[in-house]
Amino acid sequence: MNIEQLLGECRSDDLAHALRELGLPVTGTKPQRIERLVEHHTGGASTSDILGALKSDDLRRAAKALGFEGA
Repeated sequence: MNIEQLLGECRSDDLAHALRELGLPVTGTKPQRIERLVEHHTGGASTSDILGALKSDDLRRAAKALGFEGA
C-alpha cells in the first residue's frame, strides 16, 4: 500500500480538509486533490505531515476500508 491508495479511500471533503491544513489549493475533483497531495508528498512533505492533515476519524475510515484491523 502507498499513500495514494490510502488517499483514494478518503472522501473528497476529507481531502479538501487536508489540503487546507497544508496550505494547498482545495479546488478540483477528487483525483486532482489526491494528485496534489501526492505531489506535495513527493516534493518533500513527510508521510506523517500528509496523514496528520487528515482528521483522525477520516484517516480511521480510510484505513478500515483498506482492511486494517482495529482501525
